[in-house]
Amino acid sequence: MKLSKIALAVATLTVASSALAHGYIESPASRAYMCKLGQNVDCGSVQYEPQSVERASGFPSGSLPPDGQLASAGIANYSQLDKQSMNAWTKTPMTAGMHEFVWHHTAPHKTTNWRYYITKQNWNPNKPLTRDQFELTPFCTIDGKGQAPAVTQSMNCNVPQRTGYQVIYGVWEIADTTNSFYQAIDVDFGNGGNTTPDATPDETPGVVSEWSKTLSGQISGNDLAAGDKVIVRFFDANGEVIGMRTELTISSAQQGDASQWAYDLAEKINASHSDVRAGVKDESGNVSPIHGANSIFVREGSTLQSVAVSYEEQKAPVNETVQVSGVQYSKIENGQATVNFHVNTHGDVNFEAHVMNHHGAEKGYLKQDMNNVNQDVTLTLNDVTAGHHMLKYYATNKAGTLFAQDVIDLHLEDAAAASHTGNYDFSFPDGLSSYKAGTVVLQPKDGKTYQCKPFPYSGYCLQYSRYANQYEPGVGSHWKEAWVLKN
Repeated sequence: MKLSKIALAVATLTVASSALAHGYIESPASRAYMCKLGQNVDCGSVQYEPQSVERASGFPSGSLPPDGQLASAGIANYSQLDKQSMNAWTKTPMTAGMHEFVWHHTAPHKTTNWRYYITKQNWNPNKPLTRDQFELTPFCTIDGKGQAPAVTQSMNCNVPQRTGYQVIYGVWEIADTTNSFYQAIDVDFGNGGNTTPDATPDETPGVVSEWSKTLSGQISGNDLAAGDKVIVRFFDANGEVIGMRTELTISSAQQGDASQWAYDLAEKINASHSDVRAGVKDESGNVSPIHGANSIFVREGSTLQSVAVSYEEQKAPVNETVQVSGVQYSKIENGQATVNFHVNTHGDVNFEAHVMNHHGAEKGYLKQDMNNVNQDVTLTLNDVTAGHHMLKYYATNKAGTLFAQDVIDLHLEDAAAASHTGNYDFSFPDGLSSYKAGTVVLQPKDGKTYQCKPFPYSGYCLQYSRYANQYEPGVGSHWKEAWVLKN
């Protein structure tokens, strides 16, 4: 049995601070980011773009995001985030006091503030997230001073006292648009703010459970097929405790449902090991399995620290790979622009790419079969205006398995808005240089800008060498074969 593997490399882009913003809370990991990490499942498309949970500013006094849809910000494509129950989501241990909150901004933007709200002590975690479930005064507000933040922005906040499962709601309010970004964080304070509680907040007062410590990790995961195997591994400070490894082979499609196998596996753990309990703790302090995410409890003094779930799947492995790199994009002229990137595939791959504007309107499209290719790709965009865009791509093999997809933020600018003295991808250095098609450069000899077009037989523009300079833009005798005058 083999595990499916995906090889995916995407070039890191440096995005100008004027780009429209996108971002998510990296630590403590938000519900959406947990989806990207694979620690939350059945998340839908937000797992590929946790940075895009954006809606008009309005929390808590306005009508947006709508009550019951706070985690998704009311965005239909991310509605899976609004599923709410005691055990729907992976939780991060939390204590009262000072904590560092870290936002990752994939496209930094001028900021009004970052605000953090927390659920009331006696909120109902099995009901949808609504304003009346939260304290509507933020426990922490960080002034953005109208400036663009760092890509990774850390801030310290004093978290109030709580017990048990709570949700922290992070709001990043943008200064020069009417929007904010919204992130729900699922945390567990335990009892009295401890990360290893003696009792859950729902337990009868005075009842102390022998199962006083909760391990990191949960028994939950993906739907599986008959014949697949799911494995639970237990870890202490020295690594995996091999003797506690517990396996379940899926016997039917019904058992392969994620909620069913999680229940069956929790029962098997409890039958196999007397020093752990898998399930959910009730008011009496007893632990029983549920059809859903099950936690692992141990007694005080146990050296166990965490659990992890892995799979051995019967489905045919995906051997194809795709790499996307070198993303570049031109300035906008007469409503048109180009996006260039390099695609490297191993195997026979159907590659599909879309360029969408900030509102989701498609501006460019490509679908192409690529069999062991190593090539540059150009998308022509039409009817585009300056601002944030997204390059989304998908890769499917001939068996119809979608094995790779990603979204890359772009920021398109009008050519007329660019200065002759800056904002270009390159200026010419001395010595040998060559540039890929689509590159825009400033020629210091005449103060004009030129864009590289595919050079015959190579796909590159050659500036000059120690032996020849006939292709130097605006200067060489054959520069028009390789370059287009921009302005």
